[in-house]
Amino acid sequence: MRGAGWLFPMLMLLGACQRAPDAAPAADGAVAGQPAAAAPAATSAVERADALPLLAAVAADAPDPGAVVRAYAGHLLRREFDKADANWMIAPPPGRADDAALRGLRGVRDLKINTDAPVPHDRQQPTHLIEVPVRIRVTTATTTLRYNGWYRLVPDPQRSAWLIQSANLQPVLD
Repeated sequence: MRGAGWLFPMLMLLGACQRAPDAAPAADGAVAGQPAAAAPAATSAVERADALPLLAAVAADAPDPGAVVRAYAGHLLRREFDKADANWMIAPPPGRADDAALRGLRGVRDLKINTDAPVPHDRQQPTHLIEVPVRIRVTTATTTLRYNGWYRLVPDPQRSAWLIQSANLQPVLD
């Protein structure tokens, strides 16, 4: 455990690395930096609903879904299962989590989690079920393990944060 002192700052650094949002394209005929013309009155409710941001189901200041997954993994790595379970809508019973491979890790020297942009998995507007694709690399004293999969997240009851609903991690063979 001598080398674990640098692990927490590395996890914090990973959490700070977030993708910047893409710049919104200018409306037809609009020049960047100038306001676009008002939307035509004939715009239907369906068309307006499609314009909602993907993460609009929770407060704007809520942590990014990828940050939720990375914080969860950090708690698992530190064996803080009560804090890790607080990231779930309904905490999985011991030994029954869909990501049990991460819960059972010991002697980890390095853990790298890459999250991709969330994908909607329902037809609600705004979406209430998103999937965060993940790629995980774990290095121990004897081996390197890789996992690919996803975490599905839902808004908490107060709509102030995302919570994990389910997970699916599969080992990757080299």
